[in-house]
Amino acid sequence: MRYEVVPLKPEHIDKLLAGSAIPVGLDRRAYFSPGSAGCCLLVDEVPVFAGGIVDLHWSRGEGWFLPTHFFYTHVKTCLRSLREYIPRLAAEGGFRRLQATCIAGVSSTILKHLGFTFEGTMAKFGPSGETCDMWSRTFDLEAT
Repeated sequence: MRYEVVPLKPEHIDKLLAGSAIPVGLDRRAYFSPGSAGCCLLVDEVPVFAGGIVDLHWSRGEGWFLPTHFFYTHVKTCLRSLREYIPRLAAEGGFRRLQATCIAGVSSTILKHLGFTFEGTMAKFGPSGETCDMWSRTFDLEAT
């Protein structure tokens, strides 16, 4: 298998979400909004995993990734890609703070492994009123 990480394109999102239940309120335009950045992991030129940062302004961004079937069967490969590309995307976008919200569980464990710090729990924050956890990671842009 040949692995390659490339800049995220709309057709990657379309292929990754094809046949899956699209989360309530998902607006694909946010992934490509001005100041946002993303990347996609290709295996033999087929998109299998994607993640990125949506610009929230003031040097802040919201981190995201799509937990695909490939992700669940190749966790180490995907985490390695995220560990490498999160600092790159943060530096390229000028993000001092990266935050991520998730429903407590596996995603919280992943964020902890990626160097994020737990900040708190927010009631009725999710798209369907779920309670979510807030995690963050900061970057010293002068050092990059």
